[in-house]
Amino acid sequence: MTVVIGFTFPPYHDNSAAVIVDGKLVFATEEERFTRHKHSEDEAPFNSLVKALQYLERLGVRPEDVNAFATSWRPNLISMPDRLTQLVACLEAAGSVDPLSVLHNARKDFLTWTLHKYDYTDIARLLLKRVYKQIGADFPPHTRIVPVEHHLAHAASAYYFSGFPSAAVLTVDGSGERDATVVWKVKNGEFEKACAVAVDEGSIGFVYEYVSERIKFNRLEGPGKVMGLAPYGKKDEKIASRFKEVAKIGHKDAPYVFADQFRVTRSKSAAAIRKMYSQIADFLAGDLPLNWNPRENPTTPAANLAWHVQDFTENLVEATASWAKEQTGEKRIALAGGVALNAKANMKLHHSGMYEELFIFPGANDAGGSIGAAAYVYEHYLGEKMRHGPLADIYLGPEYDDTYVKDVVSKGKWKAEFIGSEVSKVSDLVSKGQIIAWYQGRAELGPRALGNRSIIADPTQEDTWRTLNKLKGREFWRPLAPSLLAEDKETYFKNPVDHSYMILMFQMTEEGAKRAPAICHVDMTSRPQTVSRQSNKAYYDMIRAFKSIKGEGIVVNTSFNLAGEPLVETPQDAIRSFAIGGFDAIYLQGWLITK
Repeated sequence: MTVVIGFTFPPYHDNSAAVIVDGKLVFATEEERFTRHKHSEDEAPFNSLVKALQYLERLGVRPEDVNAFATSWRPNLISMPDRLTQLVACLEAAGSVDPLSVLHNARKDFLTWTLHKYDYTDIARLLLKRVYKQIGADFPPHTRIVPVEHHLAHAASAYYFSGFPSAAVLTVDGSGERDATVVWKVKNGEFEKACAVAVDEGSIGFVYEYVSERIKFNRLEGPGKVMGLAPYGKKDEKIASRFKEVAKIGHKDAPYVFADQFRVTRSKSAAAIRKMYSQIADFLAGDLPLNWNPRENPTTPAANLAWHVQDFTENLVEATASWAKEQTGEKRIALAGGVALNAKANMKLHHSGMYEELFIFPGANDAGGSIGAAAYVYEHYLGEKMRHGPLADIYLGPEYDDTYVKDVVSKGKWKAEFIGSEVSKVSDLVSKGQIIAWYQGRAELGPRALGNRSIIADPTQEDTWRTLNKLKGREFWRPLAPSLLAEDKETYFKNPVDHSYMILMFQMTEEGAKRAPAICHVDMTSRPQTVSRQSNKAYYDMIRAFKSIKGEGIVVNTSFNLAGEPLVETPQDAIRSFAIGGFDAIYLQGWLITK
């Protein structure tokens, strides 16, 4: 048996851990689910690693039998000005050295070591020692820790789980160690960089993030909200002219280039790059009056700026995909990186017909980096072969067995009924307009709820939109997404394909919009999850039962969390959120609890 554990280190945001056993992805989870801090900024994946090792123990794998660890960053590729700063962050994350003492007491030889031996595996080893100590084990001193380049980890996650024998792979995000956009040609597990656009030369992700700040959102949460705001806007020639000045499409050596005045030329430090993208966002926003309240009606200036940054992103992603096709000659394309979560840009690429097949890794953000790093190390460093095939599902979190769930329910002295698989009782409540929290099995990886940590509601009632957004503390104008029976997708969407992960948007048919108005956005689009009985039996049966009552094989599905929180992880999290939230009932792994 060969085992690799991947984890995000150094920690930035969306930190995670993942496990590959004999070429198969068996476990993945995100640190935010345990610390309850959304995006787990600067939090090393300590709890995630503990859960990974505990999961392996359930499989009969001892902690000392892990063959290698992989990290989804290679710090020695980071520019020199940022190395000491990152060292301090790593030491703090490892939890064994006071970072201030490093700054005040560092000797010359230590700083020399910092700059020249900059893979930080020694510090990662300190973190792993703490993790092993937590579970009562000793970390084997000679276990290999392999840093994997950030965009290579993203590329590996997209390729190995696409099922494609060869493909063009696009990895697009804010920034890796130095790259923002990379085009890969991958065949039989060999990764070749066809092109890389460095972060100081032009980052699509950073433009979207910094413009999101100008529209009164933060950089991590903002892009998802701005994508929902964009359809309320329209083209404005003055704003359009500014975006055209920033980036040019069609360069022979790269899919796009930023104009010289929008590139960092003197310093590649993180501070200089942040300053540059802040200036780009100021330029794009111009003199627009953006002092609006996002909790109120979208204003024209904010919505128009959102429309343009979305259009900018769609055009550059499509141009990058087109350039990749010309350079690689591939008929299939796979995507990863934070920008690959932009479902509208993915829709445009899908409908372009440019490629015969499209795959988007569902954990496209940094949380998926631990998976790609583990897969790459398994094959390229240990000499094994990944089980290369389409991703079966993304229900990869820790397990909470039925006995454990029963104990949680009984301790709370809830009025609860065990209904097991008789989920038609849940469907009946949904058909009567009730808002139901739905919890079962292992948590989904990534930012989308996919029927294991979901809130479900009736899509046939238009006011469900506002009711559910209010319950979750969301801006009222933000769209809701549906889950639907895979066989009914043509009823609601134009030219759809089966898509289980909610990161590909489709245009709704007029009939579909009338029948399910709560999930139809103002531009007649929606971001669905198609559900088969094979992929999620209980969830499929619930939707099927709803169809038998209401005639519609579709329900509203939004993530089971309250405002500002990540998805619930444990049964206790679920009960707590149910108790203080505005839910009518909760289905908790066979138990139906009502208020």
